[in-house]
Amino acid sequence: MGREKSKKYVGVYKNHLANGDISYSYTYKDANNKTQRVTVGKKSEGITENYANIKRAEAINMVRHGEDPIASKKKKKFRFADVWNNYVNNKALSDAIRKDYQGRWEKHMKQDFSEEVTLKKLLAFRERLENMQKPLSARSIDMMIGMIGSAIRYYNAQPQNTLKVHDAVTDLRTYDRDHITKKQKKARKVKRDRFLTTDEVAELKEAVADLHHELKLFVELALSTGARLGAIMQLKAKDFSGNKVTLVDEKDGNERYTGYLNKDVLQVLEPLLKELRPNDNIFTLSKLSLQKRLQRVLNKLFNEGLESDDRVNRVVVHTLRHTFASNLVMKGTSLQTVQKLLNHSELETTARYAHLAPDAGMEEVMELWDE
Repeated sequence: MGREKSKKYVGVYKNHLANGDISYSYTYKDANNKTQRVTVGKKSEGITENYANIKRAEAINMVRHGEDPIASKKKKKFRFADVWNNYVNNKALSDAIRKDYQGRWEKHMKQDFSEEVTLKKLLAFRERLENMQKPLSARSIDMMIGMIGSAIRYYNAQPQNTLKVHDAVTDLRTYDRDHITKKQKKARKVKRDRFLTTDEVAELKEAVADLHHELKLFVELALSTGARLGAIMQLKAKDFSGNKVTLVDEKDGNERYTGYLNKDVLQVLEPLLKELRPNDNIFTLSKLSLQKRLQRVLNKLFNEGLESDDRVNRVVVHTLRHTFASNLVMKGTSLQTVQKLLNHSELETTARYAHLAPDAGMEEVMELWDE
């Protein structure tokens, strides 16, 4: 069939190749009003009409700002390893997180991305880690891809770096929107539905009662607010006011939201707050130290006999967040309220707990036509 115009996008073309593949290209007018044609790539490489249209828009925007898209392609390419090191060494990160990032880089990422990051490489990286003998979870893989995007954005945001690095992670997100179905997205989510029952919560509280007092405080705060480990560990005395606490969601752009304190956590917390100044940290243990100590307790209580890679049934520190949400839903709390308390940006994320709701809607249906 040869080359044909896209029916969706102006200036975008499809070229049907002899081997059945499709090559995408686009045209644009340069500064001299001369038509330029650029080949973007093949369908087999993950390229789509939508992606070709995005690249065309970028080229047109460059011309409007007096830049030459073709010349910019010939500019010096950065080694992504330099971009990554710039991010990890200069970004404000805790020592534990910095060590974690470097460990992931050396073990999983370096072999694929030392030179450059492209859509094709990201797709291959994800496929490789999903199909190892002991595959990584979708969440772990996506976390590393997110780190790559963060490193690129951090580099590009520095004013002294006039030559910008292309953000291929954005290309991957565009690719996923075009190729991954809702069913596939659901399958990629971490299947960690384990939560503690009321009896198991009592067992955990008893187990930490005689250990380091900060373990007890953390458990009470986690079960009262449902906050993530990082949000709880950075709390200061000034963040508390009566039975409310202001939390910072590191996962969602450091957004601030409100949590509530039950009588159990207030009983542990109030004597401590009297001894602290407003800017004092609540915890003296490091995030990593507290996590390791608490995980040992959880392993002894709930994980004996389970495989270390059993992500479905193992109890981890994050299980306390699931416990908070699950027990709220089982007590009849609306998903919208649980969404707010967990600071989920989308209700779809909270809906994973919907199956725990006790006869949801039954009372409303029974009373629907009552006068």
